[in-house]
Order: sequence, then C-alpha cells, then structure tokens
Amino acid sequence: MRRRLGTAVFALLWWLALFGWWVVLVGTNAGLELVAAVCAALLGALLAVGVRGRGLLRFRFEARWLAKAAKVPWKVVQEIVVVFWALALNLAGLRRVSSRYRAFDFPAGDHGPTSRGRRAVATQLDSFSPNTLPLDIDPDTGLALRHELDPRRTSNDLP
Repeated sequence: MRRRLGTAVFALLWWLALFGWWVVLVGTNAGLELVAAVCAALLGALLAVGVRGRGLLRFRFEARWLAKAAKVPWKVVQEIVVVFWALALNLAGLRRVSSRYRAFDFPAGDHGPTSRGRRAVATQLDSFSPNTLPLDIDPDTGLALRHELDPRRTSNDLP
C-alpha cells in the first residue's frame, strides 16, 4: 500500500511539473492548450513511472562532482570568447573552423547509482559550454565522446 502511495505521489508531482512546463512554454492558458497540457503531462508522467519501475531513475550524487558546477560560469565565458574568435577568424578567411569528435578517458564507473550520478553531472556541466557538446560516456570502456568546435582550445576532460 505504501509503495502504491509513493508511486501515486511520484506520478502526481511529475504531472504537475510537466503541466506547468507546458503552460510556461506555450505562453497562454487558452482552453485547447490546457487540454493539450493535461494530455502531454499525463503521457510524460506515465513514462516517468515506467522508467522508475525499471529502476532507471536511481542516481546518487557525489559532492566533489557537484562542486565542479562552480567552475561552469567561468568556463562558459571563456568558451564564448573561443567560439566568437573562431567565427571571426573564419569570416575573415584567416582560419577555417575545423571541428572534430574526440574520445578521452573518463572515470565512468559501473552501472550503479553513484556512477550514473557522476555521468549525469559531468554531461550536464559539459553541455553548458558553447564550444563542446557531450555525446556519450561509456561505463564499459571508460571513455567519453564529445564534439568540439575549436579543438585547439578545449580541455581534455569533462568538468
């Protein structure tokens, strides 16, 4: 009984969050949009319950990985400069932008909740940077793959 109540609360919270997000995104509370929000939020909440039932929403976050988020604003500013500089050089015809994909070692861990949390935090923090786009972190090989717009000015690790 307690588990069903927990699942119902989980689904209700997801439904409320998705419903609110829909209304914010469309920017109106017209009747048809509210009906669409109800339907979309219901589908999303059912999907979240299904994913939770399969055990795929178990994460545990390490404090040292969360602390790396403090560096992100500075990294974003640095990489905005890198992107604009690469664009300026390309427009001036001085240097062509040559992006590339790069794989590098990453302590991905295993398939446990702590390792999943580490991969989620690293991917999210790296996605804020305008010069890099994280694509995959493979726990089996311990490799991370990302796309770099200007590879000469990026670090070899995730945040």
